[in-house]
Amino acid sequence: MRLTTSILLTLLVLSSLKIYRSDGANILFYMGLGSFSHRVPLQPLIDTLAETGHNVTFLSAQPSKSPTTKVVEFNPPKLTNFIAQFQLMEFDVYKYRKNSQQIQEVWLKLPILGVETCEQLYTDPTFMTWMNTSTFDLVIMDSMMNECAYGLAYHFKAKMISFSTAVQYSWIAESHFGVPDETSSIPDGMTHMSTNMNFLERTVTALTPLMWKAFRELWYFPKLEEITRTGLGLQEVPRFVDLEANTSLVFVNSHWATEYPRSYPPNVVPVGGIAWHGKGKPLPKKLEDFINKGKDGAIFVSFGSVGEFTKFDPEIRQAFVNTLFRFPNIQFIWKSTFPVIEKLPENVLVDKWLPQKDILAHPKMKTFITHGGLGSVYESILSKVPMICFPIFAEQEYNANSMVEKGYAIKLEIITLKENELIDAITQILTNDSYKTNVKRISTLLTDRPMNPLDTAVWWVEFLLRNPDSTELLRPLSARQSWWVRRQLDVWAFVFIVATLIVSIPLLILYLVINVILRKVFGSRSKPKSKLKLK
Repeated sequence: MRLTTSILLTLLVLSSLKIYRSDGANILFYMGLGSFSHRVPLQPLIDTLAETGHNVTFLSAQPSKSPTTKVVEFNPPKLTNFIAQFQLMEFDVYKYRKNSQQIQEVWLKLPILGVETCEQLYTDPTFMTWMNTSTFDLVIMDSMMNECAYGLAYHFKAKMISFSTAVQYSWIAESHFGVPDETSSIPDGMTHMSTNMNFLERTVTALTPLMWKAFRELWYFPKLEEITRTGLGLQEVPRFVDLEANTSLVFVNSHWATEYPRSYPPNVVPVGGIAWHGKGKPLPKKLEDFINKGKDGAIFVSFGSVGEFTKFDPEIRQAFVNTLFRFPNIQFIWKSTFPVIEKLPENVLVDKWLPQKDILAHPKMKTFITHGGLGSVYESILSKVPMICFPIFAEQEYNANSMVEKGYAIKLEIITLKENELIDAITQILTNDSYKTNVKRISTLLTDRPMNPLDTAVWWVEFLLRNPDSTELLRPLSARQSWWVRRQLDVWAFVFIVATLIVSIPLLILYLVINVILRKVFGSRSKPKSKLKLK
């Protein structure tokens, strides 16, 4: 009897668990445009959904470095060739860094690339064959100018999740997701502003989302609509503005502890630090032995996949290398795609690929000299390693400012770097315990939450699959409002007009009354007597 009861209870529990997850679904991850770093926060979600029984396909221009049989990698030939040719082009971000206007122009080039990647897909026979023979229940899109995916979701009649793999982009507040406008207090991620904004800077942050709204809806979306309509052989397709408004969920690679507190509605899910890694894996023996030689620890150096050290000015490169000679008891591990031609001390190891997460997790790591890419920032925080940041482009300035404000990083300027500046920065990190204390505090706040970000993202994906009609209940009512209504500009204009009338009408009446009285009192006295004489 007891055995039967136990079996029944076990079956009841197992059956009840089914309500907390969905059956296997066909899920498409789309990243037509984006560097490999954008794949990093997507990959854990891709792998986990595949492990839990979903049929996952990842469409991108860059093949996986560690493919598995559980994830279908689809790299359309024309898209792959287009992105490969683009990456071979001379793209000197250091040159852009020298000109603040050109730095902003980089952002404006992204929609053009988004249109071109979409054209590559719809003119590729391989892609079109795949498109017409595939079915998907859900499309998850990297939101950096990959809105070509709206057409895919429409074609497959699939739900849509937009995944912001970096900080909140400027256009999200005007993307019909219902995200409130907080530009009065939070600086724009595309600018070089801190939270202490003056009036002019607040004006810029207030107008930036509206500029993107106009640009996307008047140029970018119509281009994508035309490409999609032609590619699918349809007479009409829905406006991409409306398809965007039907987006079910928005994932943002952000967390209040590392960035700023934001007021997100239920359909926007923060998953900052989703590339969770826990403790680092053991390092190769050669690398482990090299790090352990450092009497005063080790420092990791990496300027990311785009900002290459070899593109810096010769005097900047030499100032950087000279600094390394000043710390003989520190082991420097340096990731650089191209060989460093300057003479280096023996305590420096340079390689074109290094296990960054595992190196940062090493107990002897003292600091991380970085460009400030968001993935690197999270990895450093989770490893409790303070940073020296050289922002170069994109949202890196925004990341660096936030880190400095929270006290776990030092920001330096790469285009004017002097040897003594870097020496002082490294010395400060090594001798001032506040940097280590602050990064530990932020790391604790980042990890102390009800559910880790990966599990959070997986839960919401399966929630959407289980409850496909939940979108309208999650989306705030403001998502359907005009930009001026959402900001209550019409209300404030009405209040201003009424207040003006309330004040001005009595004043006008008083003015008229006083004028009449004065004319009666003084008008008759000053009236000239008649000078006419009778003849």
